[in-house]
Amino acid sequence: MTVITNATLLIRRIGELQRKRAALAERQEQLRGSLPDWALAPLQLAGMSAAEIRQFMSDLSEAERKAGLDELERELEQLDRQIEELENVLLTTPACTLDGVQAMLDLAIARFRAQVATDPTDVFYDYGEARVLTFLERAADDLRAFLQAEQRAAS
Repeated sequence: MTVITNATLLIRRIGELQRKRAALAERQEQLRGSLPDWALAPLQLAGMSAAEIRQFMSDLSEAERKAGLDELERELEQLDRQIEELENVLLTTPACTLDGVQAMLDLAIARFRAQVATDPTDVFYDYGEARVLTFLERAADDLRAFLQAEQRAAS
């Protein structure tokens, strides 16, 4: 792997990998939706014998393999490893500009947003987490506005 020592470049590369991962995950869901009905009904396993369950799992694995889900799963795992490696490098690379700080904050917010339920009707909603996300988004917006005003003043 090429060593990147610029925080902004690291963040861009992580963003590229995350977009690629999101596209693969969407494709994976589409393929899962095209599997036969029996592959989507695991609750019907109740009351089956051990041999029937083993056969069902074997059939399911074969259907997923034929649909290309195994390959997609390997690609997703590889992307996850690459993203984690780059994030580890990013954590040890200081941002040398306010733009770099902004990019780092945006990356952290995007990651946090993906993990936090923001809809109060969601069973996983946590007011405290949602509020922290709101504070972080506000700080990022303020920093972005500050940087834009500074750029306008410089030109």
